[in-house]
Amino acid sequence: MSSKPQNAVADVSVPPLTRRQLTETRRMRAAELFEQRRPSSEVARAVGMHPESVRRWKRLWEQGGTESLRRRPATGAQAG
Repeated sequence: MSSKPQNAVADVSVPPLTRRQLTETRRMRAAELFEQRRPSSEVARAVGMHPESVRRWKRLWEQGGTESLRRRPATGAQAG
């Protein structure tokens, strides 16, 4: 038998989230909380964002659901 614990995950390196990924993750968590009918002030505290940002996200969510909060590809000229 191996002397390593079977649940050891320390050898797996996971890169940190980029700023854009982190923001999208926050918006997806906010959407979950909107679905639970949580107040915007509570959602803002839970995701660590300004209440005005959360109110904006909620308006988008009410109009287009969770997909409206997903990150969109950059537009315009590509850097080269």
